[in-house]
Amino acid sequence: MPTTTPVNAGPTKAFFVHMLTRDIDLADAILDLLDNCVDGIVRQLGIAGSTTRNGKAKPYQGYWAKIIAKPDRFEIWDNCGGIPQNIAEKYAFMLGRPDPERDASVETVGMYGIGMKRAIFKMGQSCVVTSQPNTGQYKVEITPEWLQEDDNWTLGLTRNPQSQHFKEDGTKIVVTELLDGIKRQFDKKKSSFLADLEKEISRHYALLMDKGFTVWLNGSELSPVQLAILSPQQIGKGKAPRIEPYVFIGDFEGVHVELIVGFYRPLIKEQELDESLLKSTREHAGWTMICNDRVVLYNDKSPKTGWGTRGVPSFHNQFISIAGVVSFRSTNSFKLPLNTTKRGLDTSSDVYHIVLEYMQDGLKKFTSFTNDWKSREELTEHEFGSLTASKPTEVLKSVEQSQLKSIRKHKDKGTGKFYAPNLPKPQDKERQPRVCFVAGLQEIELVARYYFDDQPIDRTKVGRKCFDESLERAREASE
Repeated sequence: MPTTTPVNAGPTKAFFVHMLTRDIDLADAILDLLDNCVDGIVRQLGIAGSTTRNGKAKPYQGYWAKIIAKPDRFEIWDNCGGIPQNIAEKYAFMLGRPDPERDASVETVGMYGIGMKRAIFKMGQSCVVTSQPNTGQYKVEITPEWLQEDDNWTLGLTRNPQSQHFKEDGTKIVVTELLDGIKRQFDKKKSSFLADLEKEISRHYALLMDKGFTVWLNGSELSPVQLAILSPQQIGKGKAPRIEPYVFIGDFEGVHVELIVGFYRPLIKEQELDESLLKSTREHAGWTMICNDRVVLYNDKSPKTGWGTRGVPSFHNQFISIAGVVSFRSTNSFKLPLNTTKRGLDTSSDVYHIVLEYMQDGLKKFTSFTNDWKSREELTEHEFGSLTASKPTEVLKSVEQSQLKSIRKHKDKGTGKFYAPNLPKPQDKERQPRVCFVAGLQEIELVARYYFDDQPIDRTKVGRKCFDESLERAREASE
């Protein structure tokens, strides 16, 4: 009878560490840790019988996360409730998530159960996780020696009676023995990484920060970017054409969707296209995509969000005033159109393909309006002057419910309603020819001072003044 010899088919930690960390950016790894903080808040709100849609303007008020990123260490400390000890003992430190139903009743973005471990391994070889849930404080330590022991896949949890000073329940993660590349990125003198990280946090957690969540980076409190659309006080009131956002609200396969697209600023004039503010203005245009209150894509202008597809023109500076926001919510994070890093879209999602159609329909409204008013943008100034910059939640509240129309398609997937505005159109008359030329900045300023002294006058009025004076001379000469 043949004998059977055991063959080692087990994994090595070095392999796991390498594979887990090679395809994720450092910024995304840190944002994963912030996601865990926010998921802790959501679980607490859920346990308390509340939700993030409980009508409160600031449901995350009082919760915070403090990040220290220095060449000698990385820390993230929060007051978001801590990791329950039984969760820590069973699977919080496992390389994978064995219980996908854990958060079945709350809106988190946790998917695979690798975020915390991946972030730790990305940065360094030594880590102490100290957590204080309502059952008391404990700590778990990861050492360089443990990372080398392929036969040892358990960690020690030590009850830690208040050795760390926690005024509120929360978690503190300290990573030391940082990798050389990480040290360099955490050094302001050698890298712009920390400045870029600040921007990423301000974008990705804009909605959460606006709802009260506070984030510090190396001692500085961060401010969220502002998401706003120009809107009248009430949408759908009256039959006369006016500038209003396009709105869509739907529920498909367990995902709640809210979509708003319109203008965030007046139409851009031709003289503005040459100014230095063009780049910063351009950054505010495009689609911002949100999943369970996290911004996963910020002001995108590519085909993945409908630009240049299905009759929508490709993004051009002419459309720099158009912006849209789409929010997806679900208690099942796997149904959200998230990619594996949670910082981008899964464009193969069925729900996303349904919503994309309405994104494109909305875009067509405002690209057509922009084209219709090209070279006579100043005639729309009165219309824009009556609008105010409103947050997406404010826009949704202002919609006249009786004006929402039910969708005809996708009824097998769910239900939805939309409001398509009746935008003003120019009077039917031939567009007047435009006179354009290029001149040096100093020359333009000299002519402006000649005609208008030191008054702040835009270049259009300078050109108009020059043309009017030349026209008057030409008429006199022809008489």
